[in-house]
Amino acid sequence: MSKQKNLIEASQNVTFDTSGNVGIGTSSPSDILDVASTTDGDPVRIRLTANDDGGTTRSGNVFFDPDTNTMGFRNGGSDRLHVDSSGNLLVGKASTGILDDGFEVSSEGRGAFTRDNGPVLFCDRGSSSGDIIRIRKDNSNVGNIGTRTAGSAEVLVITFDNGGFGVGFTGTSAASHALLPADNGATADNLVDLGVSSVRFDDIYATNASIQTSDQNEKQQIASLTTAEMDAAKAISGLFKTFKWNDSVAEKGDAARTHAGVIAQEVEAVMTDAGLNAGDYAFFISDTWWETQTDVPAVVADPENDVEAQDAYTRTDTYDTAEEAPEGATERTRKGIRYPELLSFVGAATEQRLADIETRLAALEAV
Repeated sequence: MSKQKNLIEASQNVTFDTSGNVGIGTSSPSDILDVASTTDGDPVRIRLTANDDGGTTRSGNVFFDPDTNTMGFRNGGSDRLHVDSSGNLLVGKASTGILDDGFEVSSEGRGAFTRDNGPVLFCDRGSSSGDIIRIRKDNSNVGNIGTRTAGSAEVLVITFDNGGFGVGFTGTSAASHALLPADNGATADNLVDLGVSSVRFDDIYATNASIQTSDQNEKQQIASLTTAEMDAAKAISGLFKTFKWNDSVAEKGDAARTHAGVIAQEVEAVMTDAGLNAGDYAFFISDTWWETQTDVPAVVADPENDVEAQDAYTRTDTYDTAEEAPEGATERTRKGIRYPELLSFVGAATEQRLADIETRLAALEAV
């Protein structure tokens, strides 16, 4: 059926066809409402006008700009929302990759929020404690950020789904201003380590010393040192030396500072000579892992897509077991000492030796 103009003359630039389509600026509407510009390069705008409760006239526009292939919404005299030619959604801004206030979602799925001098993102869970943000990879949860109640305190918790381990933060009530270990979204006692042998912290700055639990109710098999342990402890007391760290010398040269302590391998050898297994004692640590080195190429800056320049570097990936490690991975072992435990071991032996010497001396003096 051929299209026919009726009701309104074509000269008025409005067309109704027999299919019920309305054309404005076109005599051949292809949709129910088809609005076209009659001048090359001019945007198409649909203006919406209404009076508010006070009688003030307000208006907004829906627009399409053919020069930039962009469409969006405008009100209050400003563009409020854009969909650009690449399919990126822009709220409060007209271009991607520019640090103007606003929000953007790229057609590739990247989101970016920008706000000058104020909070950028609010995530509010009403009423109950629980997960607020869930982080996913390949459609599976890998971690969560949320809140939990610990006693009378509200705790911000960051946990991983694989094992559930994480950390919590609180600044109220019973655990005031504390960093807490967490498991499966809840605070957990005596569970989480700080660092691992292959990825260590450097210096730890604190006002007070570390507090070690020493309650008798949580211990068993309490005993004095055996003769073999005393012999080993006596030998260890002669192993203390001064030394410098390799990485410190590499960085500072002769200015690297001198440290004092023992060599873990020497402590292990002394324990073996005394017929003891150093691994049975908590003052001796030996960890093994596997690692690979991957050369990562440099990245060229691309401000339009929020990509920052980055120099080439070598990435080290670590694996806890040989089964997890890829073929060709290098096995690493690092041995360490818990000094408070080692010094307690040496101190206990020294005290027992001194007590024995005093007993024998008293016996000699009594003769």
